[in-house]
Amino acid sequence: MLSDPYVMTVPDWFRPILVNGFIVPFRQFGSTKHYELIWDKEIKDSPLLYQAKQLAEKLEAAAGMPVAVAMRYGQPDVTAGLDSLMAKNNRLHEVIVLPLFPQYAESSYKTVVDFVGRQFFKRPYPFRLKFIEPYFRHPAYIRALAQSIKPYTDQPFDKIIFSFHSLPLIHVEEGWKKGKEFDYVYQTKETIRLVINELEIDTKKTRLTYHSAMGKDWLKPGLDETAKELAEEGLKKILVVAPGFAADNLETLYDIKIKTQETFLQYGGTDFSYIPCLNSEDYWTDAVMKIIS
Repeated sequence: MLSDPYVMTVPDWFRPILVNGFIVPFRQFGSTKHYELIWDKEIKDSPLLYQAKQLAEKLEAAAGMPVAVAMRYGQPDVTAGLDSLMAKNNRLHEVIVLPLFPQYAESSYKTVVDFVGRQFFKRPYPFRLKFIEPYFRHPAYIRALAQSIKPYTDQPFDKIIFSFHSLPLIHVEEGWKKGKEFDYVYQTKETIRLVINELEIDTKKTRLTYHSAMGKDWLKPGLDETAKELAEEGLKKILVVAPGFAADNLETLYDIKIKTQETFLQYGGTDFSYIPCLNSEDYWTDAVMKIIS
């Protein structure tokens, strides 16, 4: 992932030196330990891949059309996904590609679209591709997100934090210059605005943060810093939701559910609730059907 120029925006000659010489040696052992904490030993799979497969199965049953899972990095890859669709139906004339990123960012949505396109043109596939645009304000997505949050906000709470993955400021500025269709910050705020309207939550009980920053010139405020501040201010019960992820993964189940909770409790908080991603819930399956149609 870090070798992707859309993710790590440094000169091409320097990227492998930075990744292989500095980042990987320092992070690989820590990441392995973190994965051990979130790995589902019963299903023997990562939560991200398991939820993706479950969602695909439900969509295939609901739509009556072949559905495949593909990962931008790792397995099953894009070629395997396209080939599996052909194996299920060799008379396909159109394949819909849904990047599971509600908000636009070069390091998420754009790299998926570009990569799928490159893999597609390497082989003589008989079908065309149709890409679904970021769905950050699609009514079906907003309703599904609100439905996942409502059981938590129906109970007393002090603050709900909407946390999105941080981005380098240079990426954010480039998107902002292109307009709202590429403006990550605008899209995160618009998602929050629509969800809290749907849930009728007082805006004073909400906060926007960005997590997993990899440098000082990244989007802020940070999630952990905000959790610490809220605890020090005397807030006891907070909720955290990550609307930018369609399925739970290392960054939600470890960075938020474990690490941020530890920070909040360490500084005086008493009740921390992480709200799971949409994953493969039935209402999310229904929402995806509406989004792709």
